[in-house]
Amino acid sequence: MPNVAAVLREEIIRLARKEIRATVRPLKKRVIELTRTNAYLKKKVPALEKAVAELEKEVEARRLHGVRAGSKELEGVRIGPRSIQAQRKRLKLTRAEFAQLAGVSENTIYLWETGQVSPKEKRRAVLVGLRKLGARDARRLLEVASEAKPAKKGRSIRKGPKRSRKKSRKK
Repeated sequence: MPNVAAVLREEIIRLARKEIRATVRPLKKRVIELTRTNAYLKKKVPALEKAVAELEKEVEARRLHGVRAGSKELEGVRIGPRSIQAQRKRLKLTRAEFAQLAGVSENTIYLWETGQVSPKEKRRAVLVGLRKLGARDARRLLEVASEAKPAKKGRSIRKGPKRSRKKSRKK
């Protein structure tokens, strides 16, 4: 005859395991679901942080890029070679940097500063708008502009004297 205590103990263990399985099974499913969600979010967070950083830069660029003056501001404004050069020096910018802000070439800045050419209406509006900027704002605007433009691909420009190949003459 089986021992009643041993049978009762085995039955209690069996029922306890059944109850534990019934309780743990939904929890396991939920843990797996949360693990997947966590993995998805870990992948998504860096992309979102990058997007936020880009949007912040864009907002800053728009705030600073509102440098173009309106038509009312252009009335009676004189822009001469000295004023362009003084404005560039006040902003502590090179010709190349100032040209990037004004949206023209470095050579155009040189021509403006020497008085050989005067800025057209659209560029005059930008120059009047640049008067509102301080040196820090100009630097910030340059940083945002340089980050927004990807580096050009292709051949690099050779600096220095051009080398010619020696041709062998057949006689």
